[in-house]
Amino acid sequence: MSSRLGIRLRAAREAKHLTQVQVKRLTNINNKTLSGYEKGVSEPDINTLITLANLYETSIDYLVGNIDEPTPHLLKKEKPIFEEYVLSASNLEDATHRIAELQNKYYIDRDTFLRLSEMAYDKHISSQVKGIVKTVYLKK
Repeated sequence: MSSRLGIRLRAAREAKHLTQVQVKRLTNINNKTLSGYEKGVSEPDINTLITLANLYETSIDYLVGNIDEPTPHLLKKEKPIFEEYVLSASNLEDATHRIAELQNKYYIDRDTFLRLSEMAYDKHISSQVKGIVKTVYLKK
């Protein structure tokens, strides 16, 4: 059993701010099984290793110790500018759908999720309030 693999699996999971329970929910890998991988008690099969590498946005080569860089340049994904994508939505409902899409596609962390939600709320509620104020004052 490779303790290096276990150490790197845990470090990669923690770098993504994920708990073992969250990984279970996202991958259907039992958290006790994952714990065994991280402790070096057992090793994942190749399909599980691929799943974890994709989730953690790293390479299998890094996880098994062939390279030392967790995210080689070629693996770095171009991610949309989250704020721009969410704020370009025409209404709060569309912005909310976009945030959910980002959560599912990029596994955004809790802080990013909350920040994007607050930005969308502020933008769309503010514009609604401005519209109501204009309507009220134009009637006078």
